[in-house]
Amino acid sequence: MNPVVSCQHCGHLFEVDQALVGGYTNCPQCGKATSVEGLRDPLWRMWQVGVVAAVVVAAGITGAASGPAPAIGVLVGGLALAWLVSRAF
Repeated sequence: MNPVVSCQHCGHLFEVDQALVGGYTNCPQCGKATSVEGLRDPLWRMWQVGVVAAVVVAAGITGAASGPAPAIGVLVGGLALAWLVSRAF
């Protein structure tokens, strides 16, 4: 699903390619550059790093309590879930 952007200058709503997320594109109506917010924004990066850190800590706690096999499951499952959630935004 391609994101919809609102031009910062004229307010025109238009769809952009997923590759432009986190960058800039020109508005088709007024021609001025407008930013395309999304996963590459610093706020999203901080969220991703925080989730990965939480998953690694949870895997470490699980590993200390139960051994390496459940810890690997927590790590892989948590990272997969974080990736799926991040792709939905």
